[in-house]
Amino acid sequence: MSSPYGYGGHPPGPPPGVLPPPQSAPWPPSGRYGPPPQAPYPGQQYPQQQYPGQWGQQPYYGGPGQFNGFQPPKRRGGAVRVIVLAFVLLIFLAVSVAVLGSLLGTSDDNTAQPGVTGPSIVPTPTSNPQKGTAEDYLLNADIYRTGPLPEQNCTAANLGTGTLAAQKVYYQKLFTCLNDAWRPIFKELGQDKPDPGLIVFDKPVTTPCGRFEPLSGRVLAFYCYGNQVMYTDVKQMNRAFGPQHDLAYLMTIAHEYGHHVQGVTGLFYARAVYLQDHPDQQLESSRRNELQASCFGGVFSKAVEKSYPLTNRLDEFKEQSSNSFGESADTPEDERTHGLATSQGFWIQNGFNIGANKACNTFAVSADLVK
Repeated sequence: MSSPYGYGGHPPGPPPGVLPPPQSAPWPPSGRYGPPPQAPYPGQQYPQQQYPGQWGQQPYYGGPGQFNGFQPPKRRGGAVRVIVLAFVLLIFLAVSVAVLGSLLGTSDDNTAQPGVTGPSIVPTPTSNPQKGTAEDYLLNADIYRTGPLPEQNCTAANLGTGTLAAQKVYYQKLFTCLNDAWRPIFKELGQDKPDPGLIVFDKPVTTPCGRFEPLSGRVLAFYCYGNQVMYTDVKQMNRAFGPQHDLAYLMTIAHEYGHHVQGVTGLFYARAVYLQDHPDQQLESSRRNELQASCFGGVFSKAVEKSYPLTNRLDEFKEQSSNSFGESADTPEDERTHGLATSQGFWIQNGFNIGANKACNTFAVSADLVK
């Protein structure tokens, strides 16, 4: 049977450094998009089977009424169907990671490079997809019409030497502010979900998304949709930034919380459905998804600007946001899942400068802004 942790059976024992303990969250999610309407939208059919959110089973798309009535398109046949379903299952269980780019310089891409004062755009959809489709939801979700996050009194904790204990204290304080800032937005959208969990680890950790070792690849932190928990690698953060670069820690956890926002608001599920019918958009869609999470992180950064404080550190904020995350200009295009470092900086700063979620509709902008 399904468990609140997103897979069958009992959850594993808590990994080291739980902050706070992962909370039981209903899975599959329910909320404002149910109960089902009396009839499907024109031209749409309800699926005959609803998929449980369990490891090793088919991915969950949501029951009738999800996303204002849109349903998964009819599945493609043969090898294409296998590939598409495997990809959707992967992103359901998968890790949304903050990757460290090997970037100490800047990209030669000028389109996504912020100017001196930084970007300040409000994306506006230029297409009119069929009402109720996944594409329509990605472009016109209610989250884009919410206001600024409430200002937070959130003075940063001292990272000290970056030990597990010090990082736990830092993240615990920041995580409380993230929950307090986003909770009113979720309420405005009619969503009453448990706060996500946060695990800070310096030893191997087992999650519904897989088992992870400290210092694995370039993974700094990740969010697992299977149990709505964020995980941060203490050793990797220390190796990448050291405790003196606390703004990178702020942006990392705010980015991962951005993935939680995507899950709560339905953007994650809409994207899964969209990709089933548009597998050729996998890489670009991944970049739009990751850059949107970073933009949400920028919006949160604005909410803590005065108390963190960021007010006298904006140059450092811009430098960190544009050079610490994402991929380098020499990363092959078919491997760019998170966007160039300059694209990351563009969207973090755009969220900060606009200070509201309307800044973060990365699905509505041209491809040159999500390189």
